[in-house]
Amino acid sequence: MELIVQVEYDEEARVWIAQNDVLGLATEADTLEVLTYKLQEMIPELVDLNHIDIPRPVAFTLVSRRPAVAFS
Repeated sequence: MELIVQVEYDEEARVWIAQNDVLGLATEADTLEVLTYKLQEMIPELVDLNHIDIPRPVAFTLVSRRPAVAFS
């Protein structure tokens, strides 16, 4: 099972927001690096709490999206 975490940048709040419906995951952080660290701690806990059968260590992939505008 490949665990995908959707990540999107909120321009107004200036934070990265991560979500995954399977885990019931929703969290945020100022940078992708901090968010990744938080997820490394949170995901194994959520896997256990939700009794999800995923081999350890739990591997996950961040799929991020951040709108941008090209230079004229």
